[in-house]
Amino acid sequence: MASPHGTPSVATDLWREADKWTRAIVESAVDGIITIDESGTIEYINPAAERMFGYAPHEILGRNVSVLMKSEDSAKHDNHLARYRATGKRSIIGSIRELEGRHKSGRIFPFELSVSEVLVGERRLFTGILHDITSRRLAQEEKDQLLRNLHKRNIEITSLYRVGEIVRSGHDLSETCDDIAKAMWTAFQEPERIRARVSFDGGEHVCGPDSPSENRIVADIVVAGRKRGEVEVSHVGAPIAADSPFLTGERDLIDGIAAVLGETVERRDAQSKVIQASKLASIGELAAGVGHEINNPLNAIINCADILMQGLADGSKERQFAELVRSEAERIARIVRNLLTFSRQDREAHSPARLSDIVETVLSLSRKKIAKSKVDLHVDVPEDLPKLKCRSEQLQQVLMNLIINALHSLDERYPDGHPDKFLSISARPYALDGRDVLRLTVEDHGCGIAPVHIQRLFDPFFTTKGRDVGTGLGLSVSDGIVKDHGGQIAVESEYGQYARFHVDLPLDNGWTAPLARER
Repeated sequence: MASPHGTPSVATDLWREADKWTRAIVESAVDGIITIDESGTIEYINPAAERMFGYAPHEILGRNVSVLMKSEDSAKHDNHLARYRATGKRSIIGSIRELEGRHKSGRIFPFELSVSEVLVGERRLFTGILHDITSRRLAQEEKDQLLRNLHKRNIEITSLYRVGEIVRSGHDLSETCDDIAKAMWTAFQEPERIRARVSFDGGEHVCGPDSPSENRIVADIVVAGRKRGEVEVSHVGAPIAADSPFLTGERDLIDGIAAVLGETVERRDAQSKVIQASKLASIGELAAGVGHEINNPLNAIINCADILMQGLADGSKERQFAELVRSEAERIARIVRNLLTFSRQDREAHSPARLSDIVETVLSLSRKKIAKSKVDLHVDVPEDLPKLKCRSEQLQQVLMNLIINALHSLDERYPDGHPDKFLSISARPYALDGRDVLRLTVEDHGCGIAPVHIQRLFDPFFTTKGRDVGTGLGLSVSDGIVKDHGGQIAVESEYGQYARFHVDLPLDNGWTAPLARER
């Protein structure tokens, strides 16, 4: 084995003269062994080191040892040698250090290095023993990853437990969402860089920095198959590092929180519906009893008015008073009948009816309220439209509900009179999905409907009005009536500008014979 200058190296001569048994140990050693001179030139490399770095002896002997190191480690090694030559301090001798080697292929791998010094005459040689710790490093990384996963799992379980406590507190939804946003914010290892947001039914609850970020995880809050909001966590500031705890594990946490919140809202809605249904059942029974009690005196008033009119001259003031008494008593009787019909969910007999008559009947009851609100009313319902097979009083209820909602919206936008404070009621023949229908349209230029509320308009008990204004049943009942007639209600709206309801009623809804009134 020769040096680059063609003369036998000292190390090679030593090995030739060494005991064969010692050479066998070195040559068969599991760890790599490399000998260099004071300038860093490789004088010897054993088979284990050859396998470790991928070089054959003729490829590596005589080259500087820096070829086996990463550039930064090579610079440190050169500094150690230079300092040793200048001062004689053995800073690289005896200690065990972890370094990273460079394989012939360019692959970087970790190893432990211990160095010993050998004096051969006037020369100083350094022998390094190298132990590949790739397996140990991988095992440690796996252990560290396991600990990180356990830590994240602990955070997830703790956070979900905290969310469960918040849900069980029974607070209103706004306070619940706010508390959940705070709990999410503290669940991450870097809360100063985390922005937690919970949005629900148009409301938004944020904890952390105000500025949003593209680095985010989002989960939908789904209630009864419909998206009602979002749970979001974003990482604000510098780009996320590859090993950031934000990147792994948090998806399950966010999904779990969104699922818990959705199930909670669904359960609360169901409980509310049960309570409201119980109240309505009680009110219905009470209304039925009161209605029957009112009918008796009403019949007496109507009969007395008839008797009085028989003895009074036509056109006299007394006759007019008697007719007014009878007319108002009959109006009360109709209201009582409607109340009884609603309380029994009575399916009255259907008959052909003109849409113009239905509209006029409703307007006769609501014109005073429309005028009081200073609303400009536009009515365009031709009398020659085809007749509908329908239950007239039920369709009157639908139209009345739409008018009441429109007036509420107009009054909210324009508390006093205004040129744009108008209500339009129109009807036209229309073709829908191959069927002939009559389209009744009620349009107002009030507050409009927020996009987040459009999908819930016909849900029972859903309302944006105060408790003293609405119950959330009007549109739900109206939708049921129209569907029972084989039709549908469609909504067009621009929030803050207008709302337009189309009631499509088929001319042929399949009803062939009058239905007997249920008793």
